Amino acid sequence: METVRVGGRRYSDPDVISLIKATGFLVAPRSSVLRQARNLLAKLSSFDEVPADAIKRLTILASIMGITVEPMDIERQRKEKRDAILITTGSKRIILYNPNRPTSRVAFSIAHEISHAFFPNSFTGARFRSICQSNSKEANELERLCDLGASELLMPIADFQKAAAGGYSLRNVDSLCHTFGSSYEATVFRLATAHPGMAISGLLRYRLTVGEQRRAANTNQGLLFGGEAGENDDTAHPKYRRQSIYVSDNCGDHQTIRWNKSFDETSCVYDAGRNGGVHLGREALPNGNGTIGRLEAVKAPYQREEAHPEFPDVLFFWTAG
Repeated sequence: METVRVGGRRYSDPDVISLIKATGFLVAPRSSVLRQARNLLAKLSSFDEVPADAIKRLTILASIMGITVEPMDIERQRKEKRDAILITTGSKRIILYNPNRPTSRVAFSIAHEISHAFFPNSFTGARFRSICQSNSKEANELERLCDLGASELLMPIADFQKAAAGGYSLRNVDSLCHTFGSSYEATVFRLATAHPGMAISGLLRYRLTVGEQRRAANTNQGLLFGGEAGENDDTAHPKYRRQSIYVSDNCGDHQTIRWNKSFDETSCVYDAGRNGGVHLGREALPNGNGTIGRLEAVKAPYQREEAHPEFPDVLFFWTAG
């Protein structure tokens, strides 16, 4: 598989590579996606009237890109697991969305699919996306960049910073959702990426690491076929571990939280998993940095199928100082 290095990072997703080549290997994909999103918003601002409704606004943005936005038919609504999908028919691109899903999630998904069109390979990219596993490095490269573009289209940074000024907190997420027509989860992530200081947000899942899961499965299989538990049995137990992460521009690599890294069991994130409401603590993140900050955590309103049945997924938002 072809790989390309730019901006100190290596990329292997075919769509991402097509974007890098289109910029002459001079612009990092992240900067290119943001530039295209902001150029698109600038074109929208020249309209005499811009709808307040998020989906109507995104439909206009899509039309500027030459993309039609339409609801899925009943058959696709039953089969399609995604809230929205970009398809190509000849030279025409269409975003189909499920009108029965929550409007805020649909809006972000439409914005995400518009962002796929920022990549020159978008006419053929679906073929590559079907090849890559959903949790593979290649898929994550592309999807994270499209999430970045979607956040900018749905919650433009200047508008979001103005709305959130003095109120970067989980307690203000509902109000921000109402302002931008965004989902709770996407808005929590935007709190970090739009923050003018040092901020980090993300999703935590109560689980074992992949290695621990594998060892536990092997142990259970051994016992099933007559093996005996020995003194070296793996006694690992699930913890709240980093699932996804979003950081502000002022955060360096040393402030990020590595995949699978777990939060200490005294952290307020466990209180959020056990109880309702927003929980607050003064804590350092599990990144070895040691910086103490304000940590807020809340049970995620939307729980994926993979979430633990007794300990739900948790959203967190951390700011330094």
